[in-house]
Amino acid sequence: MSAGLIAYYTLWARYLVQGRRSVALYGRVWKVPVPMAILPVVVFLATGAWLGNPWISASALVLAAGHIPASLILARAVAP
Repeated sequence: MSAGLIAYYTLWARYLVQGRRSVALYGRVWKVPVPMAILPVVVFLATGAWLGNPWISASALVLAAGHIPASLILARAVAP
């Protein structure tokens, strides 16, 4: 969970350092498409597993169902 959160904040720092370019926000990292959409889902799923709370895990799946496809669409639209 902590590693996912650190990676997420690192990607935000990269976005800000690179001048807030949309490519930095939606670009691939280590062949992972839209990591800034996937990492929050991973963090919430890990939190749900760690706490043994199915409601948090279910919420993470709902987040994934909307956030990841929307981010993929935007990533394709801003791809160089």
